[in-house]
Parts: sequence; structure tokens; C-alpha cells
Amino acid sequence: MHLFKMASGENPSPRWREAFPDAVWGRPPFVDEAAEPIQVCWISVGLDGWTRLVSEQAGRSRVVVISRQPSDQEAIAAFEAGAHGYCHGLANVALLRAVSATVISGGLWVPPGVMGRMIRTLRRSLPSEPDHPPAGFEALTAREREVAFAVTTGASNKDIALQLGMTERTVKMHLGSVFKKLEVRDRVHLVLRLAQPGSAQPSSS
Repeated sequence: MHLFKMASGENPSPRWREAFPDAVWGRPPFVDEAAEPIQVCWISVGLDGWTRLVSEQAGRSRVVVISRQPSDQEAIAAFEAGAHGYCHGLANVALLRAVSATVISGGLWVPPGVMGRMIRTLRRSLPSEPDHPPAGFEALTAREREVAFAVTTGASNKDIALQLGMTERTVKMHLGSVFKKLEVRDRVHLVLRLAQPGSAQPSSS
């Protein structure tokens, strides 16, 4: 089931009702006591304290943040708060359903073209003179560290393979190991983790 948390004054359009005819719609104050388990909670950035709402809901269901004026910084804020997706509030029915299917299956939905820009924006916040690495970083092999930091440049698996002289399959293997050891879900959350104060830089040792 889908739960929509909309800002005051917002009404679900026919497009949204067509995409999710069985959805539950609500405005502040919310009472999240649905008869069925909530699969996806859609939260509008028009709500006061929307990042707090995302954080609170993310532990109970998959969360997608919707915005009428998407931006890289807003997307970063959404994912930092724990969102599993971020999309334009005027997306068509097919796209809305695709977003839903992706996050329900455990994936992360980032608008095309935004992922690389988000990662490059986050990359600028990485410390130039690190102190202590994030928890779990010491468990990474030298190669895994190289792959992890290559991700922070916004490079694709193919680009990383070319940069590091390995196959895409090997890159995927290393990246999967990095995700597991650092307990992150995806590339964006990996960069967020490495962008925390005290993150380490790649080492050849």
C-alpha cells in the first residue's frame, strides 16, 4: 500500500490517483495507522520539517521524496535523511510506477543525470587532510578502498574498471564487498559515509 504525506493545500491529481488508485492520502497531522502494511511512503518537500518526517518514516517503510522543483542539494538532503527515492512531483504515471517498483524491490531511485552530479557535489565535502576513517573502513582491502574512492568521483563501474585496470565484474565484486563492510545500501550512501568528518583517503598499504 502507498501512503502519501502531502503539504496543506496540495490535492492528489488524476495522474497520481491513476498511478496508485488504492493509496492513502494525508496531511498534517498524520495518523499512520493503515489497515495494511505501508510499502512506500511518498513525502512532499512542501511539508514543514520534511527531512524529519523522512527520517521518522524510513525505519518503517520505503520512502520517496517528491518535489516540484528538484535540485541536487535537495536530493542530497533527502538521501541523507534516509529516503530511498527522489523524483519530480509532475512525473507521469509510468514513471511514478517505475519509481515505486524500484524502491519496493530494494533499489534506490535517483533521477537520470542527477546521480553523477550528486556524487561530485558530495565529493567536494571530503576532507583533504583526514583524521580517522569511518567505522569499518579498516576492514577494506587496498583494492576495495581504491574502488570506494573512485565511486566518489561519480565514475561508472565501466569507468572505474578502466581507471584501475580491472574488469567491470571485478569492480562490482569489490563494490559489493565495500557496501557490506561499511553497511551502506548503494553508491550515494557510500559517498555520504565517506564524506563524514574524519573519512580516510585511499592508501596503497
